[in-house]
Amino acid sequence: MNAASGARSNRDWAAEIPPANDLGRTTNPVRTAEDRVIAANVEFYRQIADKYESYEPYLFDKVLQQRLENDLDKIGCYFDSLGRTPCCLECGGGTGNLTLKMCARGWNVTVVDISEHMLNVLKERALRKGYSPNLVRSSIERFLESTNETSDLIAFSSVLHHLYSYPSVVWNAASQVRPGGVFYSNWDPAIPRNAFWARAFDSIEIAAAKFLLDPRDFLPGIWRRTQKLIRKQDSLFPRPVVWAGDLAEYHAKTGVNDRQIIRLLERNGFVTVEHTRFPVGRTKVGQIVNERLRLNEHFKIIAQRSSNQI
Repeated sequence: MNAASGARSNRDWAAEIPPANDLGRTTNPVRTAEDRVIAANVEFYRQIADKYESYEPYLFDKVLQQRLENDLDKIGCYFDSLGRTPCCLECGGGTGNLTLKMCARGWNVTVVDISEHMLNVLKERALRKGYSPNLVRSSIERFLESTNETSDLIAFSSVLHHLYSYPSVVWNAASQVRPGGVFYSNWDPAIPRNAFWARAFDSIEIAAAKFLLDPRDFLPGIWRRTQKLIRKQDSLFPRPVVWAGDLAEYHAKTGVNDRQIIRLLERNGFVTVEHTRFPVGRTKVGQIVNERLRLNEHFKIIAQRSSNQI
């Protein structure tokens, strides 16, 4: 996900991301980094919740939405033998794109999301359709660490790149999938084959998408990028931090290691049902160009846990 900021200044944005020494709950640097990225996501989505649906291309692309329906149909086939309603956990439900499709199939759905604003949008959309998913406001990291509940499906939709320590999250999630259950992840960026050209292409794409879909943030976006050229690296992260998005979309530029995720799942007794990479674009022109160049790719993983796992 990559969306625009609100009306407040970049200085305000940066001020609301707690510095490492203000969190003070642990001396563990990984935990401290996680907490800062979590705080950045809270602020990031506080600003964009109301316009998120109109900015993310995959949310209004009919072809991509049909692919999601097809994925859920495939996953649903594994639930036919349960003899009961499947219990599903969505990690990072956002405004409900995946949640509502699962609810429409009659599945019991719990959604955990750190953003109160996104959950409020999801709740309103669900009520309009007569659905009542269980909504939990928590970071994904802390929720998975604290719960003993297991699920028939644990799903991530464009979420893993927002998590500082996504391998540990995947490991914890995989251990909480019931025997015969499914792990599903989709729409996260893969590690690019050529980082330089991927970043150059993405910069052009972001500018074009801002201009077309969020013109009010076009010039502020250019100003943020200019600031990052002259600002020193953050004391905790190997990058300058100008606004919440610089931490909230932590792995958006570098990508998520999908092969590592497959290995973690296999160690938890999963068999890969489907693993694909596909080119993406923020605009129609960008999509057409990237279909040929494949500079930026997202990935999908559907994996089933062995029925013999305890």
